[in-house]
Amino acid sequence: MEKASIDFKSLKQKCLENGLNPTAITVFSERLNKEELLQKHMEYQEILDVVVYFLDKFLDSLKEMPIIASVCDAEGYLLRNLGHEQSMRNAEIIGIAEGVRFKEEDCGIDAISLSLKHKKSVEIVGFQHYHTHLHTKACYAVPIMDWTEDKVIGTISIMTELEHASPLMLTLLSTVNQTIEREIDLIRQNHELNILNKIIMDTTRNGILVAAQSGRLLDFNAFAEHITGWKKEDIIGASILDLKYFGEYLQNVLNTKRPYTDIEISFTREKDKETLIFLLDCFPIFLNNGTLVGAFAQFRDFTDRKKTEQLLLNSEKLTAVGQMAASVAHEIRNPLTTIQGFIQYLENDFNKKAHYDLIMSELKRINFIVGEFLILSKPHAVHFVKQDLQKIMDETVSLFQASANMNNILMERNYNENSILVQCDENQLKQVFMNVFKNSVEAMPYGGTIKILTDVTEEKEAIIQIEDNGIGMTPAQIKKLGLPFYTTKDTGTGLGYMVIFKIIEQHKGHLHIESAVNQGTTIEIRLPLAEK
Repeated sequence: MEKASIDFKSLKQKCLENGLNPTAITVFSERLNKEELLQKHMEYQEILDVVVYFLDKFLDSLKEMPIIASVCDAEGYLLRNLGHEQSMRNAEIIGIAEGVRFKEEDCGIDAISLSLKHKKSVEIVGFQHYHTHLHTKACYAVPIMDWTEDKVIGTISIMTELEHASPLMLTLLSTVNQTIEREIDLIRQNHELNILNKIIMDTTRNGILVAAQSGRLLDFNAFAEHITGWKKEDIIGASILDLKYFGEYLQNVLNTKRPYTDIEISFTREKDKETLIFLLDCFPIFLNNGTLVGAFAQFRDFTDRKKTEQLLLNSEKLTAVGQMAASVAHEIRNPLTTIQGFIQYLENDFNKKAHYDLIMSELKRINFIVGEFLILSKPHAVHFVKQDLQKIMDETVSLFQASANMNNILMERNYNENSILVQCDENQLKQVFMNVFKNSVEAMPYGGTIKILTDVTEEKEAIIQIEDNGIGMTPAQIKKLGLPFYTTKDTGTGLGYMVIFKIIEQHKGHLHIESAVNQGTTIEIRLPLAEK
């Protein structure tokens, strides 16, 4: 570091003008009390730790010399004294103790205040001092710089006896100071990186886990807590081998030092049993020298995108079904009508009435399937008019009542006391309700009850709930309802729910299904109320 050029003659003249007595002991007008000094130590703790560490090494190399080393802050307050015990006791006699403040008004000519003033290294030897009691001393001071802001953050200085004075002292002190400044700069950079990492960890929309090379979890960010439902305090320090879903991948990264990318994970959240799809990446963490020190995983919620992909796939299947239906359904219906007519004409020629009934039943079934294909084959012209939803339901129940009676099914209705008006196509809604009723009957082969509830929500939606106490479905079966050609029945086509979903979608409504095996199923349909 550059050495300051000091005009000692002018400085001494200034001291005289300021009324300083050169033969008197220096009187420090400002001194920190114990609480204030403790507060300063706390503020400068990291810097003090670094400075004291390297000054101790420096003093250890000169332990035979009567040297006292001092650390001051940017205001000139003496924070720490180190070094030769007798030298420190002698320094206290002349007032140089922790807590005092070095400034020109009190000290006249001192290395610390001059170093702070000029931002350069300072050397004061013997008679260059203003006070006579320091003429037997040699003092050296170097400013500790924060070069990112070009400001002084403190000083390190040494004082020794005049016979040990040497320009080499200032060189050694400057070398120590360079090491101190580099270490402080690293601390600052680490602070900035830690802040940056914290910002990234706290604001990213990805869940992040960090594991040490030992396999222990070191960090788990807030968004990871949010989407998994796990608590950070419950898993930090745990072994990754005990971590469901992610632990296996992290361990493999630590073992092989190779990353994983775009791994699709099905994650079931414990608090609400919701199944989410995560896209997981795992990477090893290396130091600059290539040493493996850990691994981290980041995962993002892929659920909505996965659902969108599935909807697109279903849409493609629906298009395929429609194209097939358009080209086949009418061609089947024409000969089917002819066959059905001739079978009816030959009814009396059948030796067994059961054979005739079986053939007619199967022909009706084929005709029903063709009808469902025709619904899906092309958009139908729908006529939305304001209708009383409960009136439509009553008419549908009346149509279905005979089938319910034949299957020992009781139909219970619990309606809202007021009319519920919706914009709808009456025939399409009847078809939805009929399909749901048929599914309920097939789920209750030994009879049961179908409960129908209607109501209105605060969000201005009409609610229709149709509940049965049949065999029910598993969550996996519910998820697949509406997929082309998926059915839970031995003789089903999988088109019934496709028709239901399509009609409800056309009415800008929503359908929700809840079911439990051997307990029953509840179908909830929500439709927007008609504007008054």
